[in-house]
Amino acid sequence: MRDSQFKYGRCRAAASTVDITPPDNMYHRMWGAAVHDQATGVHQSLEVNLLWLQSGTTAEGDIGVNVLILSVDHCLFWAADLEPIKQSLSAATGLGPEQIVIYFTHTHAAGLMDSTRAELPGGELIAPYLAEIGAKVSVAAAALPDKLEEMWLTTSNGHCSLAQSRDYWDEASDSYVCGYNPVGNADSTVMVIRLCDLGGNAQAVLVNYACHPTTLAWENRLISPDYVGPMRRTLRHALGKIPVVFIQGASGDVGPREGFVGDVEVAVRNGRQLGLAALEALAAMPVEPAEFSYDGAVVSGATIGTWSYKPFSSDQVESMSRFESIQTSFDLEYRSDLGTREQTQHDLDALLAAGADSNGGVDAARNQRALVERLQRKLTRFRGLEEGDCFHYQLRAWRIGDVCLLAFNGEMYNMLQLDLRAAFPGLALMVGTLADGSSCWYLPNRESYGKGLYQEDASIIACGGLEQLRDAAIAMLNIQGHQ
Repeated sequence: MRDSQFKYGRCRAAASTVDITPPDNMYHRMWGAAVHDQATGVHQSLEVNLLWLQSGTTAEGDIGVNVLILSVDHCLFWAADLEPIKQSLSAATGLGPEQIVIYFTHTHAAGLMDSTRAELPGGELIAPYLAEIGAKVSVAAAALPDKLEEMWLTTSNGHCSLAQSRDYWDEASDSYVCGYNPVGNADSTVMVIRLCDLGGNAQAVLVNYACHPTTLAWENRLISPDYVGPMRRTLRHALGKIPVVFIQGASGDVGPREGFVGDVEVAVRNGRQLGLAALEALAAMPVEPAEFSYDGAVVSGATIGTWSYKPFSSDQVESMSRFESIQTSFDLEYRSDLGTREQTQHDLDALLAAGADSNGGVDAARNQRALVERLQRKLTRFRGLEEGDCFHYQLRAWRIGDVCLLAFNGEMYNMLQLDLRAAFPGLALMVGTLADGSSCWYLPNRESYGKGLYQEDASIIACGGLEQLRDAAIAMLNIQGHQ
């Protein structure tokens, strides 16, 4: 009998880290309730962590499967601002756009980098900053092929209680609010992938965890990666200064127990909690990839069952080196009650013309700004809608041995990763969301529609879309014979 606690893959890989911290007076508004527009300083640096994975050269001499992964410390970029960055990366690396995936860590404390907000305080810095990011990551990505080397991927699952349900019933308002629900459920799984060279040296780590980075909210005026930055620092304190590629899981309905605050020390504590959980998972891994199997009984004071590590066979190594790119596409129906762009623009114009109640003080001004922000986001959703009644969804995945990396655009409810991992217990599934942003916005589960939740209000996809997405992902992996 062999132990299947750890999953393995093997391929060529290279990784690096780029500092993308913006000017400390950058446009910073992300929260409707914020009364400021510009940052006043920096809490911790923002990063892009890059990872290039390659299957190696085929018997025919062709370069096989390639994927370039970027983990970017921002909430997201709208498609119009993201596309030039992907084009720059493609030109610098020779990879097609489908071979490049940009995962956003989803911090809500780095400002909304929307180049159309140039007229707002600090907004004139957004477009040059986005161009600088594109240039920096393209240079870094272009340097990675020369650093590619054979590496082992070892996966381990830990657990962390940082993430909690954030759909809470507020009896006073007789409605749901987006906040900590002490009786709700959240997936505690922390999936960690260690990339080691053949000498056993850790070269990079991937951490996949589902928790909205909303520790810091409207009272915070500092640029911050939220808990993701302190998590990386915790890992690097133990592992050295290596790239830490954080991949946000299906966190549409989960966030930190202690969140929506202005105190950056809370983000530090939250990040340390996740970092220590990831380190526990790393510490459990074998020193070198090997098969842990049963040896037999040894008679002692008790009869002992003994286990030991044994080198993988050549057939096992070959199987773990299998590298495939997988994709599928399908249509998700739009909600029928989205309203119209024209009505939303009319509502926004009326709200701006009315202004805030002059007798309401700071609260009235804040509430008016928040309502304006809601309508502006709704207009952004309309601008991204495709022609017709459906959103054309493209799902990508890469399998390396028993490790499978999934790239979901959008913000999905926690159910997605639970159901997918239950369907494929023999695979280490990295369920990555916010892949190339969130063009499809939120996808709540079927039971969450009709409750007045924020996530439904911020969605464009009809009820049942998440379940359809889950089923399509399962079918895609089953077709490839990956059960």
